[in-house]
Amino acid sequence: MELNKCPNCSGKLALAKNRKRLVCSYCGSEFPLDEITRSEIGDQPVNMDWFIYDWDIESIRSNKACDEVVKSFIRTLNDYETSSAIEAYMREYLMDFDDVSAYGIREEKLKGIAGRLARNLLPEERIVLYYDDGILIHGKTGIVVTDKRTFFVENKNVKEVMHAKIPFINVGFSMGYPKVRLGDKYVNDIGGGCALVSHFDLVGALMALICAFAFEERPDRPKIKLVGSVN
Repeated sequence: MELNKCPNCSGKLALAKNRKRLVCSYCGSEFPLDEITRSEIGDQPVNMDWFIYDWDIESIRSNKACDEVVKSFIRTLNDYETSSAIEAYMREYLMDFDDVSAYGIREEKLKGIAGRLARNLLPEERIVLYYDDGILIHGKTGIVVTDKRTFFVENKNVKEVMHAKIPFINVGFSMGYPKVRLGDKYVNDIGGGCALVSHFDLVGALMALICAFAFEERPDRPKIKLVGSVN
C-alpha cells in the first residue's frame, strides 16, 4: 500500500496515534500496516508520517546530550501537531536564554541581524528566532530560523537551507556536543556549531519545528530521512 495515498478516495494517509494502523484524513478509512510500511517507519515513536528512519538510534541515544535532543524532537512532534503550536511551546518554555531572541523576546538583539537579512527575505517571510553565538559582535554571527528556511551567518558569509527542500537530517555527536545537520553531513549545524550547544530541549524542538514548516509548505514533498550515529 502506498503510505501517503488512500486506495478508496486518494486522500492522504497518516499514521494513527498507536502507530499500528493508517488512517485517511479525508474519508476516515483505516488500514493495517503492510511489511514495507512497517519497515519504513521502524520502531520510532513519532506520530507523523514524515520520516524514513535510517539512523542508529541506539548509538545516538547512548550519548546523554544526543538522547536529550532526540527525546525533545520526538516529544514535540507527538504533543504538537502544527508549526504554530510548536512555536508557542518554544516561546513559552524553551527560549529563556540570553543568546536566543525573537520578536518580543530580547528583540534588541534581533534588530541587527534582521537588517542584514532584509534583502534576502521574501515579503511574507517571518523570522522565528535568532541564536547569537557570542563570538563576534551581536548581530554578526549565529543562526536565523524563519518559517521558510534557516540562515547560517558567519560575519559577511550567509548560507541558507530551504526547509521544504531538506533531504535528510543528520544527528550525531562531536567535541562533547550534539550535531544536528540539515541536509549536509559536515555543515549546516543547528546543534553543536551555535549558541544552542547546551540547550538540548530547544535543539530538539527546533528540529521538530523545521520539519513541520517543511511539510506544511509542501505536504507532498518526499519524506525526510533521519540519519546518523555516535561512534
